[in-house]
Amino acid sequence: MHSQYNYNISVLQSNSKPHIFSDIFEPLNYHIQSEKELKEHPKFSKIAICLKGKQYKNGFEQKTIEVQNLKETLKSYDSAVDCYITSNQFIFGRSEAKLCNLVMLSCDLDTYKTEKYKNTTHDELISDVKDVCLLNSLPFPSIMYSGNGYYLKWIFTEKVKAFKVSKEHRAMLKAPTIVEKWKIAQRVINKIFEAFGSDTKALDVARLLRLCGTINSKTGKRAELLEANDKHSFDYMLGVLKAHTTQEDQNDILPKQKKLKAPQVKPVKLKSAVKSLIVVSDVKKQEPSKNFIAKNTRSLAKARYEDLLKLIEIRGDIIGERMSFVFWICNFMSITGRMNYAEFEDQAKKVGDKIFKNSSWSLIDLSTLENRLKEYNLKTVIKSGENSYIPLYTPKNETLIRIFNITDDEQKQLKTIISADETKRRDRERKATIRRKKGMKEQEGDKDTKPWLALGISRRTYYTRKKNGLI
Repeated sequence: MHSQYNYNISVLQSNSKPHIFSDIFEPLNYHIQSEKELKEHPKFSKIAICLKGKQYKNGFEQKTIEVQNLKETLKSYDSAVDCYITSNQFIFGRSEAKLCNLVMLSCDLDTYKTEKYKNTTHDELISDVKDVCLLNSLPFPSIMYSGNGYYLKWIFTEKVKAFKVSKEHRAMLKAPTIVEKWKIAQRVINKIFEAFGSDTKALDVARLLRLCGTINSKTGKRAELLEANDKHSFDYMLGVLKAHTTQEDQNDILPKQKKLKAPQVKPVKLKSAVKSLIVVSDVKKQEPSKNFIAKNTRSLAKARYEDLLKLIEIRGDIIGERMSFVFWICNFMSITGRMNYAEFEDQAKKVGDKIFKNSSWSLIDLSTLENRLKEYNLKTVIKSGENSYIPLYTPKNETLIRIFNITDDEQKQLKTIISADETKRRDRERKATIRRKKGMKEQEGDKDTKPWLALGISRRTYYTRKKNGLI
Protein backbone atom coordinates (compact mmCIF):
# COMPACT_ATOMS: atom_id res chain seq x y z
CA MET A 1 0.00 0.00 0.00
CA HIS A 2 1.35 3.45 -0.86
CA SER A 3 2.47 5.77 1.90
CA GLN A 4 -0.21 8.32 0.96
CA TYR A 5 -2.82 5.82 2.12
CA ASN A 6 -1.25 5.42 5.55
CA TYR A 7 -3.15 8.29 7.11
CA ASN A 8 -5.01 6.05 9.51
CA ILE A 9 -2.12 5.76 11.96
CA SER A 10 -2.43 5.05 15.64
CA VAL A 11 -4.63 8.10 16.23
CA LEU A 12 -7.33 6.61 13.99
CA GLN A 13 -9.04 4.57 16.67
CA SER A 14 -12.75 4.36 17.41
CA ASN A 15 -14.17 7.49 19.00
CA SER A 16 -11.05 9.42 17.92
CA LYS A 17 -10.98 12.84 16.32
CA PRO A 18 -7.47 13.38 14.92
CA HIS A 19 -6.58 17.00 14.26
CA ILE A 20 -5.57 16.50 10.62
CA PHE A 21 -9.07 15.24 9.78
CA SER A 22 -10.94 17.73 11.89
CA ASP A 23 -12.84 20.64 10.49
CA ILE A 24 -11.74 21.95 7.09
CA PHE A 25 -9.05 19.29 6.44
CA GLU A 26 -11.40 16.30 6.80
CA PRO A 27 -11.44 15.60 2.99
CA LEU A 28 -7.70 14.83 3.15
CA ASN A 29 -8.74 11.50 4.66
CA TYR A 30 -10.07 10.30 1.28
CA HIS A 31 -9.12 12.79 -1.46
CA ILE A 32 -5.50 11.71 -1.72
CA GLN A 33 -3.09 10.57 -4.43
CA SER A 34 -0.74 7.60 -4.40
CA GLU A 35 2.99 8.03 -5.01
CA LYS A 36 2.49 6.64 -8.51
CA GLU A 37 -0.25 9.15 -9.32
CA LEU A 38 1.81 12.04 -7.99
CA LYS A 39 4.72 10.96 -10.17
CA GLU A 40 2.92 10.02 -13.38
CA HIS A 41 -0.51 11.72 -13.40
CA PRO A 42 -0.40 14.54 -10.80
CA LYS A 43 -3.13 16.58 -12.53
CA PHE A 44 -5.40 13.69 -13.50
CA SER A 45 -7.70 13.47 -10.43
CA LYS A 46 -9.83 16.49 -9.53
CA ILE A 47 -12.68 17.34 -7.19
CA ALA A 48 -15.29 20.09 -7.25
CA ILE A 49 -16.12 22.50 -4.42
CA CYS A 50 -19.46 24.32 -4.62
CA LEU A 51 -20.88 27.32 -2.80
CA LYS A 52 -24.65 27.75 -2.74
CA GLY A 53 -26.56 31.00 -2.20
CA LYS A 54 -28.67 33.67 -3.84
CA GLN A 55 -25.60 35.87 -4.30
CA TYR A 56 -24.20 33.44 -6.93
CA LYS A 57 -25.28 33.25 -10.55
CA ASN A 58 -27.78 30.39 -10.98
CA GLY A 59 -27.69 29.96 -7.21
CA PHE A 60 -24.26 28.34 -6.91
CA GLU A 61 -20.58 28.68 -7.73
CA GLN A 62 -18.41 25.68 -8.58
CA LYS A 63 -14.63 25.34 -8.83
CA THR A 64 -12.63 22.36 -10.08
CA ILE A 65 -9.50 21.68 -8.02
CA GLU A 66 -6.61 19.28 -8.60
CA VAL A 67 -6.35 16.83 -5.72
CA GLN A 68 -2.65 17.60 -5.25
CA ASN A 69 -3.60 21.23 -4.46
CA LEU A 70 -6.53 20.40 -2.18
CA LYS A 71 -4.84 21.01 1.18
CA GLU A 72 -3.89 24.59 0.34
CA THR A 73 -7.26 25.27 -1.31
CA LEU A 74 -9.25 24.07 1.71
CA LYS A 75 -7.78 26.81 3.89
CA SER A 76 -9.62 29.46 1.88
CA TYR A 77 -12.99 27.79 2.58
CA ASP A 78 -12.65 27.73 6.37
CA SER A 79 -15.93 29.06 7.87
CA ALA A 80 -17.56 29.36 4.40
CA VAL A 81 -21.37 29.18 4.38
CA ASP A 82 -23.22 26.37 2.57
CA CYS A 83 -20.09 24.89 1.03
CA TYR A 84 -20.04 21.40 -0.51
CA ILE A 85 -17.43 18.99 -1.91
CA THR A 86 -17.67 15.97 -4.23
CA SER A 87 -17.24 12.60 -2.54
CA ASN A 88 -15.68 11.08 -5.68
CA GLN A 89 -13.03 12.28 -8.13
CA PHE A 90 -13.31 13.45 -11.73
CA ILE A 91 -11.17 14.29 -14.72
CA PHE A 92 -12.88 17.68 -14.81
CA GLY A 93 -16.04 19.28 -13.47
CA ARG A 94 -18.65 17.13 -11.79
CA SER A 95 -20.57 14.61 -13.89
CA GLU A 96 -20.68 10.84 -14.28
CA ALA A 97 -19.23 11.19 -17.80
CA LYS A 98 -16.06 12.73 -16.27
CA LEU A 99 -15.79 10.32 -13.30
CA CYS A 100 -12.36 8.74 -12.82
CA ASN A 101 -12.20 7.46 -9.20
CA LEU A 102 -14.73 6.18 -6.66
CA VAL A 103 -13.65 7.05 -3.12
CA MET A 104 -16.35 5.96 -0.67
CA LEU A 105 -19.86 4.72 0.05
CA SER A 106 -21.95 7.19 2.05
CA CYS A 107 -25.29 7.86 3.72
CA ASP A 108 -26.78 11.32 4.10
CA LEU A 109 -28.95 11.01 7.22
CA ASP A 110 -31.71 13.63 7.31
CA THR A 111 -32.41 12.83 10.97
CA TYR A 112 -34.43 16.04 11.40
CA LYS A 113 -37.11 14.50 9.15
CA THR A 114 -37.61 11.47 11.42
CA GLU A 115 -39.66 11.35 14.61
CA LYS A 116 -37.12 9.29 16.53
CA TYR A 117 -33.93 11.19 15.69
CA LYS A 118 -35.04 14.77 15.03
CA ASN A 119 -33.86 15.85 18.51
CA THR A 120 -31.10 13.26 18.98
CA THR A 121 -27.72 13.97 20.52
CA HIS A 122 -24.43 13.07 18.85
CA ASP A 123 -23.73 10.30 21.34
CA GLU A 124 -27.17 8.73 20.90
CA LEU A 125 -26.86 8.86 17.10
CA ILE A 126 -23.37 7.31 17.11
CA SER A 127 -24.48 4.56 19.51
CA ASP A 128 -27.52 3.61 17.39
CA VAL A 129 -25.55 3.71 14.13
CA LYS A 130 -22.99 1.31 15.58
CA ASP A 131 -25.77 -1.00 16.83
CA VAL A 132 -27.15 -1.20 13.28
CA CYS A 133 -23.65 -1.86 11.93
CA LEU A 134 -23.09 -4.71 14.38
CA LEU A 135 -26.52 -6.16 13.63
CA ASN A 136 -25.78 -6.17 9.88
CA SER A 137 -22.07 -7.14 10.11
CA LEU A 138 -21.01 -3.76 8.72
CA PRO A 139 -17.73 -2.04 9.63
CA PHE A 140 -18.11 1.23 11.54
CA PRO A 141 -18.18 4.30 9.26
CA SER A 142 -16.59 7.68 9.83
CA ILE A 143 -19.37 9.89 11.21
CA MET A 144 -19.77 13.60 10.47
CA TYR A 145 -22.32 16.14 11.68
CA SER A 146 -23.49 18.36 8.80
CA GLY A 147 -24.85 21.15 11.01
CA ASN A 148 -28.36 19.69 10.73
CA GLY A 149 -28.14 15.99 9.82
CA TYR A 150 -25.31 13.47 9.66
CA TYR A 151 -23.05 11.78 7.09
CA LEU A 152 -21.83 8.18 7.33
CA LYS A 153 -18.74 7.50 5.21
CA TRP A 154 -17.20 4.10 4.44
CA ILE A 155 -13.93 5.30 2.91
CA PHE A 156 -12.03 2.93 0.59
CA THR A 157 -8.43 1.99 1.36
CA GLU A 158 -7.61 2.60 -2.31
CA LYS A 159 -9.48 4.59 -4.92
CA VAL A 160 -11.41 2.57 -7.49
CA LYS A 161 -10.84 3.53 -11.13
CA ALA A 162 -14.10 3.92 -13.01
CA PHE A 163 -14.85 5.29 -16.49
CA LYS A 164 -18.23 5.83 -18.07
CA VAL A 165 -19.20 3.08 -20.50
CA SER A 166 -21.16 4.04 -23.62
CA LYS A 167 -24.55 2.43 -24.25
CA GLU A 168 -23.11 0.54 -27.21
CA HIS A 169 -20.29 -0.94 -25.14
CA ARG A 170 -22.55 -1.56 -22.10
CA ALA A 171 -24.80 -3.79 -24.22
CA MET A 172 -21.79 -6.07 -24.81
CA LEU A 173 -21.04 -6.52 -21.10
CA LYS A 174 -22.64 -9.38 -19.18
CA ALA A 175 -21.43 -8.34 -15.72
CA PRO A 176 -22.28 -5.03 -14.00
CA THR A 177 -19.81 -2.18 -14.54
CA ILE A 178 -17.81 -0.74 -11.62
CA VAL A 179 -20.16 2.25 -11.41
CA GLU A 180 -23.23 -0.03 -11.43
CA LYS A 181 -21.73 -2.12 -8.60
CA TRP A 182 -21.13 1.09 -6.66
CA LYS A 183 -24.71 2.27 -7.21
CA ILE A 184 -26.14 -1.08 -6.09
CA ALA A 185 -23.97 -0.98 -2.93
CA GLN A 186 -24.95 2.65 -2.33
CA ARG A 187 -28.64 1.76 -2.59
CA VAL A 188 -28.30 -1.21 -0.22
CA ILE A 189 -26.33 0.67 2.44
CA ASN A 190 -28.80 3.57 2.41
CA LYS A 191 -31.65 1.07 2.71
CA ILE A 192 -30.08 -0.33 5.90
CA PHE A 193 -30.12 3.16 7.48
CA GLU A 194 -33.51 4.23 6.15
CA ALA A 195 -34.88 4.63 9.69
CA PHE A 196 -32.33 7.41 10.23
CA GLY A 197 -33.65 9.39 7.26
CA SER A 198 -31.27 8.10 4.56
CA ASP A 199 -32.24 8.33 0.90
CA THR A 200 -32.11 5.09 -1.12
CA LYS A 201 -32.19 7.18 -4.30
CA ALA A 202 -28.87 8.89 -3.47
CA LEU A 203 -27.06 7.05 -6.26
CA ASP A 204 -25.42 9.90 -8.13
CA VAL A 205 -21.62 9.54 -8.29
CA ALA A 206 -21.42 13.34 -8.59
CA ARG A 207 -23.35 13.86 -5.34
CA LEU A 208 -22.14 16.68 -3.07
CA LEU A 209 -21.57 16.44 0.69
CA ARG A 210 -21.28 19.46 2.97
CA LEU A 211 -17.65 20.41 3.56
CA CYS A 212 -16.53 19.76 7.12
CA GLY A 213 -15.63 22.96 9.00
CA THR A 214 -18.12 25.14 7.09
CA ILE A 215 -21.37 26.73 8.30
CA ASN A 216 -24.88 25.39 7.65
CA SER A 217 -27.03 28.49 6.99
CA LYS A 218 -30.25 26.70 8.06
CA THR A 219 -29.04 26.24 11.65
CA GLY A 220 -25.98 28.48 11.90
CA LYS A 221 -24.02 25.45 13.12
CA ARG A 222 -20.65 24.26 11.90
CA ALA A 223 -20.18 20.88 10.21
CA GLU A 224 -17.73 18.73 12.16
CA LEU A 225 -16.15 15.30 12.19
CA LEU A 226 -17.40 13.30 15.18
CA GLU A 227 -15.58 10.03 14.70
CA ALA A 228 -13.08 8.54 12.23
CA ASN A 229 -12.89 4.76 11.72
CA ASP A 230 -10.84 2.33 9.67
CA LYS A 231 -10.98 2.25 5.87
CA HIS A 232 -11.90 -0.86 3.88
CA SER A 233 -11.51 -1.91 0.25
CA PHE A 234 -14.38 -1.59 -2.21
CA ASP A 235 -14.34 -5.37 -2.77
CA TYR A 236 -14.61 -5.96 0.98
CA MET A 237 -17.64 -3.66 1.20
CA LEU A 238 -19.28 -5.43 -1.75
CA GLY A 239 -18.75 -8.75 0.02
CA VAL A 240 -20.28 -7.44 3.26
CA LEU A 241 -23.30 -5.96 1.48
CA LYS A 242 -23.92 -9.02 -0.69
CA ALA A 243 -26.01 -10.64 2.05
CA HIS A 244 -28.30 -7.59 2.11
CA THR A 245 -28.61 -7.19 -1.68
CA THR A 246 -31.89 -8.27 -3.25
CA GLN A 247 -32.85 -8.82 -6.86
CA GLU A 248 -34.92 -5.65 -6.62
CA ASP A 249 -31.78 -3.67 -5.73
CA GLN A 250 -30.02 -4.97 -8.83
CA ASN A 251 -33.04 -4.50 -11.10
CA ASP A 252 -33.32 -0.92 -9.91
CA ILE A 253 -29.79 -0.16 -11.15
CA LEU A 254 -28.95 -2.50 -14.02
CA PRO A 255 -30.26 -1.71 -17.53
CA LYS A 256 -33.38 -3.63 -18.39
CA GLN A 257 -32.90 -6.47 -20.85
CA LYS A 258 -35.12 -6.37 -23.89
CA LYS A 259 -37.40 -9.37 -24.09
CA LEU A 260 -36.96 -11.32 -27.30
CA LYS A 261 -40.22 -11.86 -29.15
CA ALA A 262 -40.97 -15.39 -30.23
CA PRO A 263 -40.72 -15.75 -34.03
CA GLN A 264 -44.13 -15.77 -35.69
CA VAL A 265 -44.70 -18.46 -38.28
CA LYS A 266 -47.05 -17.35 -41.01
CA PRO A 267 -49.42 -19.90 -42.56
CA VAL A 268 -48.48 -21.05 -46.06
CA LYS A 269 -51.26 -20.92 -48.66
CA LEU A 270 -51.53 -24.05 -50.80
CA LYS A 271 -53.28 -24.59 -54.13
CA SER A 272 -55.17 -27.55 -52.70
CA ALA A 273 -58.37 -27.34 -50.70
CA VAL A 274 -56.37 -27.12 -47.47
CA LYS A 275 -56.72 -23.51 -46.35
CA SER A 276 -53.56 -23.25 -44.28
CA LEU A 277 -50.69 -25.31 -42.97
CA ILE A 278 -48.02 -24.33 -40.48
CA VAL A 279 -44.65 -25.50 -41.74
CA VAL A 280 -41.79 -25.62 -39.24
CA SER A 281 -38.36 -26.20 -40.72
CA ASP A 282 -36.03 -28.50 -38.79
CA VAL A 283 -33.02 -27.56 -40.88
CA LYS A 284 -30.17 -26.46 -38.62
CA LYS A 285 -28.81 -22.97 -39.02
CA GLN A 286 -25.63 -23.01 -41.07
CA GLU A 287 -22.49 -22.52 -38.99
CA PRO A 288 -20.54 -19.38 -39.91
CA SER A 289 -17.26 -19.79 -41.72
CA LYS A 290 -14.13 -19.89 -39.56
CA ASN A 291 -13.05 -16.74 -41.41
CA PHE A 292 -16.24 -14.86 -40.53
CA ILE A 293 -15.57 -11.58 -38.69
CA ALA A 294 -18.53 -9.63 -37.25
CA LYS A 295 -18.75 -6.13 -38.67
CA ASN A 296 -18.28 -4.53 -35.31
CA THR A 297 -15.58 -2.03 -34.40
CA ARG A 298 -14.51 -3.79 -31.21
CA SER A 299 -14.48 -7.35 -32.58
CA LEU A 300 -12.71 -6.17 -35.74
CA ALA A 301 -10.05 -4.43 -33.62
CA LYS A 302 -9.58 -7.60 -31.54
CA ALA A 303 -9.10 -9.70 -34.69
CA ARG A 304 -6.62 -7.16 -36.02
CA TYR A 305 -4.30 -7.08 -33.01
CA GLU A 306 -4.46 -10.90 -32.95
CA ASP A 307 -3.43 -10.86 -36.63
CA LEU A 308 -0.49 -8.60 -35.83
CA LEU A 309 0.63 -10.93 -33.04
CA LYS A 310 0.32 -13.83 -35.51
CA LEU A 311 2.41 -11.87 -38.03
CA ILE A 312 5.16 -11.45 -35.42
CA GLU A 313 5.03 -15.21 -34.85
CA ILE A 314 5.26 -15.90 -38.61
CA ARG A 315 8.18 -13.56 -39.21
CA GLY A 316 10.10 -14.18 -36.01
CA ASP A 317 12.51 -11.32 -36.65
CA ILE A 318 10.79 -7.91 -36.95
CA ILE A 319 13.78 -5.65 -36.28
CA GLY A 320 13.18 -2.25 -37.85
CA GLU A 321 9.40 -2.43 -37.60
CA ARG A 322 8.88 -3.21 -33.91
CA MET A 323 7.62 0.29 -33.04
CA SER A 324 4.95 0.01 -35.75
CA PHE A 325 3.76 -3.26 -34.24
CA VAL A 326 3.67 -1.74 -30.72
CA PHE A 327 1.76 1.32 -31.94
CA TRP A 328 -0.92 -0.55 -33.88
CA ILE A 329 -1.37 -3.36 -31.34
CA CYS A 330 -1.88 -0.74 -28.57
CA ASN A 331 -4.30 1.16 -30.82
CA PHE A 332 -6.47 -1.89 -31.49
CA MET A 333 -6.32 -3.03 -27.85
CA SER A 334 -7.50 0.47 -26.84
CA ILE A 335 -10.51 0.20 -29.17
CA THR A 336 -11.54 -3.11 -27.58
CA GLY A 337 -11.30 -1.60 -24.09
CA ARG A 338 -8.33 -3.71 -22.96
CA MET A 339 -6.32 -0.50 -22.47
CA ASN A 340 -7.47 2.70 -20.77
CA TYR A 341 -6.03 6.19 -20.38
CA ALA A 342 -5.42 6.01 -16.62
CA GLU A 343 -3.18 2.94 -16.94
CA PHE A 344 -1.97 3.47 -20.50
CA GLU A 345 1.74 3.77 -19.74
CA ASP A 346 1.88 0.54 -17.71
CA GLN A 347 -0.22 -1.38 -20.23
CA ALA A 348 1.69 -0.06 -23.26
CA LYS A 349 5.02 -0.83 -21.58
CA LYS A 350 4.02 -4.48 -21.18
CA VAL A 351 3.25 -4.71 -24.92
CA GLY A 352 6.43 -2.86 -25.90
CA ASP A 353 8.72 -4.86 -23.60
CA LYS A 354 7.32 -8.10 -24.99
CA ILE A 355 8.00 -7.04 -28.59
CA PHE A 356 11.32 -5.21 -28.07
CA LYS A 357 12.53 -7.83 -25.56
CA ASN A 358 15.88 -6.59 -24.26
CA SER A 359 16.11 -3.58 -26.57
CA SER A 360 15.37 -0.08 -25.33
CA TRP A 361 12.42 1.93 -26.63
CA SER A 362 10.50 5.07 -25.66
CA LEU A 363 6.87 5.70 -24.72
CA ILE A 364 7.17 9.16 -26.28
CA ASP A 365 6.37 7.62 -29.68
CA LEU A 366 2.94 6.69 -28.29
CA SER A 367 2.04 10.14 -26.93
CA THR A 368 -0.39 10.92 -29.78
CA LEU A 369 -2.12 7.58 -29.28
CA GLU A 370 -2.34 8.25 -25.52
CA ASN A 371 -4.09 11.58 -26.14
CA ARG A 372 -6.54 9.96 -28.54
CA LEU A 373 -7.24 7.19 -26.02
CA LYS A 374 -8.05 9.80 -23.37
CA GLU A 375 -10.58 11.36 -25.73
CA TYR A 376 -11.96 7.90 -26.56
CA ASN A 377 -12.41 7.01 -22.86
CA LEU A 378 -14.23 10.26 -22.19
CA LYS A 379 -16.37 10.62 -25.31
CA THR A 380 -16.15 7.25 -27.13
CA VAL A 381 -17.87 8.65 -30.26
CA ILE A 382 -17.37 12.02 -31.89
CA LYS A 383 -19.96 13.51 -34.24
CA SER A 384 -18.93 15.66 -37.18
CA GLY A 385 -21.89 16.80 -39.26
CA GLU A 386 -23.83 13.71 -40.26
CA ASN A 387 -20.89 11.36 -39.63
CA SER A 388 -19.70 9.75 -36.40
CA TYR A 389 -16.23 8.39 -35.67
CA ILE A 390 -14.05 7.34 -32.77
CA PRO A 391 -10.85 9.31 -32.01
CA LEU A 392 -8.62 6.20 -32.30
CA TYR A 393 -7.24 4.93 -35.62
CA THR A 394 -9.42 2.65 -37.79
CA PRO A 395 -7.41 2.07 -41.01
CA LYS A 396 -8.46 0.02 -44.02
CA ASN A 397 -6.93 -3.40 -44.61
CA GLU A 398 -5.04 -2.06 -47.63
CA THR A 399 -3.35 0.51 -45.38
CA LEU A 400 -2.20 -2.12 -42.86
CA ILE A 401 -1.01 -4.44 -45.64
CA ARG A 402 1.06 -1.58 -47.04
CA ILE A 403 2.46 -0.51 -43.63
CA PHE A 404 3.61 -4.03 -42.75
CA ASN A 405 4.32 -5.24 -46.33
CA ILE A 406 2.17 -8.32 -45.74
CA THR A 407 2.69 -10.91 -48.50
CA ASP A 408 0.02 -13.10 -50.10
CA ASP A 409 1.38 -16.17 -48.30
CA GLU A 410 1.24 -14.35 -44.94
CA GLN A 411 -2.33 -13.21 -45.57
CA LYS A 412 -3.41 -16.85 -45.94
CA GLN A 413 -2.56 -17.34 -42.24
CA LEU A 414 -4.36 -14.20 -41.00
CA LYS A 415 -8.02 -13.70 -40.05
CA THR A 416 -8.93 -10.24 -41.20
CA ILE A 417 -5.96 -8.18 -42.46
CA ILE A 418 -6.32 -9.50 -45.99
CA SER A 419 -6.64 -8.03 -49.48
CA ALA A 420 -9.70 -8.10 -51.75
CA ASP A 421 -8.04 -10.86 -53.83
CA GLU A 422 -7.52 -13.02 -50.74
CA THR A 423 -11.15 -12.42 -49.76
CA LYS A 424 -12.29 -13.64 -53.21
CA ARG A 425 -9.99 -16.67 -53.00
CA ARG A 426 -11.46 -17.65 -49.64
CA ASP A 427 -14.97 -17.14 -50.98
CA ARG A 428 -14.28 -19.44 -53.95
CA GLU A 429 -12.77 -22.02 -51.61
CA ARG A 430 -15.77 -21.81 -49.29
CA LYS A 431 -18.25 -22.28 -52.14
CA ALA A 432 -16.24 -25.21 -53.52
CA THR A 433 -16.32 -26.84 -50.06
CA ILE A 434 -20.12 -26.42 -49.90
CA ARG A 435 -20.50 -27.99 -53.36
CA ARG A 436 -18.34 -30.98 -52.38
CA LYS A 437 -20.40 -31.53 -49.22
CA LYS A 438 -23.52 -31.63 -51.38
CA GLY A 439 -21.92 -34.30 -53.62
CA MET A 440 -21.61 -32.01 -56.64
CA LYS A 441 -18.72 -32.62 -59.04
CA GLU A 442 -16.41 -29.88 -60.08
CA GLN A 443 -17.26 -28.78 -63.61
CA GLU A 444 -14.66 -28.00 -66.21
CA GLY A 445 -15.64 -25.25 -68.65
CA ASP A 446 -14.41 -24.55 -72.18
CA LYS A 447 -11.96 -22.08 -70.66
CA ASP A 448 -10.17 -24.98 -68.92
CA THR A 449 -10.40 -27.69 -71.62
CA LYS A 450 -9.81 -25.36 -74.68
CA PRO A 451 -11.70 -27.55 -77.23
CA TRP A 452 -10.86 -25.18 -80.13
CA LEU A 453 -7.29 -26.51 -80.08
CA ALA A 454 -8.48 -30.06 -80.79
CA LEU A 455 -10.72 -28.76 -83.64
CA GLY A 456 -7.88 -26.77 -85.14
CA ILE A 457 -9.80 -23.48 -85.10
CA SER A 458 -9.43 -20.20 -83.29
CA ARG A 459 -11.10 -19.50 -79.97
CA ARG A 460 -13.27 -16.77 -81.54
CA THR A 461 -14.43 -19.09 -84.35
CA TYR A 462 -15.23 -21.79 -81.80
CA TYR A 463 -17.50 -19.53 -79.71
CA THR A 464 -19.20 -18.13 -82.85
CA ARG A 465 -20.06 -21.62 -84.15
CA LYS A 466 -21.17 -22.73 -80.67
CA LYS A 467 -23.47 -19.72 -80.43
CA ASN A 468 -25.03 -20.57 -83.83
CA GLY A 469 -25.51 -24.23 -82.86
CA LEU A 470 -22.92 -25.55 -85.32
CA ILE A 471 -20.87 -27.21 -82.54
